[in-house]
Amino acid sequence: MSGIPHSGIKLRAEFRSALVGALEKYQTPFYAYDLATIKSKVEGLKLAFPQARLMYAMKANPRLGILRRMKDWGVQVEAVSLGEVVRAYRAGYKPDEVLLNGPVKTPRQLEELKAIGVPAIGIDSEADFRRTARILPGAKVLLRVNPDLPISTHDHLATGRGDSKFGVLPQDVPALVKKIKVSDLELLGLHIHLGSSLQLAEDFLAGYGVLQELFQQVGPQPVLNLGGGFGLGFDAGQVADRAQKLARLFQAELWLEPGRFLVAEAGVLVTRSWGTKQTRRNYLLVDAGMMTLMRPMMYGAVHPVEPLYQGGEPQTFDLAGPVCESGDVLAKDVQLPTPNEGDAVAILEAGAYGSSMSSNYLDYPRPLELLFADGRFEILRRPQSFESLFAEEEG
Repeated sequence: MSGIPHSGIKLRAEFRSALVGALEKYQTPFYAYDLATIKSKVEGLKLAFPQARLMYAMKANPRLGILRRMKDWGVQVEAVSLGEVVRAYRAGYKPDEVLLNGPVKTPRQLEELKAIGVPAIGIDSEADFRRTARILPGAKVLLRVNPDLPISTHDHLATGRGDSKFGVLPQDVPALVKKIKVSDLELLGLHIHLGSSLQLAEDFLAGYGVLQELFQQVGPQPVLNLGGGFGLGFDAGQVADRAQKLARLFQAELWLEPGRFLVAEAGVLVTRSWGTKQTRRNYLLVDAGMMTLMRPMMYGAVHPVEPLYQGGEPQTFDLAGPVCESGDVLAKDVQLPTPNEGDAVAILEAGAYGSSMSSNYLDYPRPLELLFADGRFEILRRPQSFESLFAEEEG
């Protein structure tokens, strides 16, 4: 399984010990997050970008208990749906602490914002501009630039390529900036987001170069939002000076939108082994699957796996889930001690886009989610019941 690289982390000893203890109390599969790891990532990014406003991309992990901690740490949020805006407000954020991005915002959704509070709006196209100006006059907006660059990441994650659905190509930006300025909207500035899981500083620097060239045509702006996309293990300090110089050129406040970078390494998916089998591959059969963790099937993402047991002689396994799909394989070629039935493994770097992408495919309820804070677990989300799974159906 090739795809998005991982950072090769190991579980923090205290967190690992707590997970072993949790297996005596909770059924698998379940997600668990180490709050200390999330906080250390936030602090590290604040150190690299001391003048920046951090806008956590909440789609990475939208649990209310995590959002409320982010708010306590002075981190604001970036949403990409009406539901995420509602969730952010539920977590205690005010409209001026939320940015709503995304390529499609329907009239109904924009009308709903009138009733609940209008966040900053990311303008993604001319149609998006016209609709927002008509329905939300007075709204503060950012214009998203598509830099049209050959971004080095998985095709599904490369939002800064010219053939992606996001943003406005550089040659079209100056004219749209002028239209926004003479409309009833308040232009906050420009926004760029190159993609996700980026490991090359060159990608970021090339994107910054596109904005620098645009400065000659659009002039100073109140805000310069440089997005997120830092891959796990990426040293953000490599691009921090250039980002801050660019913000000074625009005389702008610098915004960043880290998501996976802040939470992925803090999270694990714990799943039990319920047997082994051999076809032309050697499989370890587990109770988590693509309905629990979609990233390996969707992106070819590679997640490290750590045993939570001692076990017998090491073998090389593919971790196969219970779904009747050949693609339901969570990891390949993983060396693990031979487990007994019921032994558990932790799938690492699962704190981002694990729970948020989970589904009810095949009527599997979504799993329990736990947060490890101050030496103990608290429940972030209870396991979904069959009653709630069927509650909205009729007949």
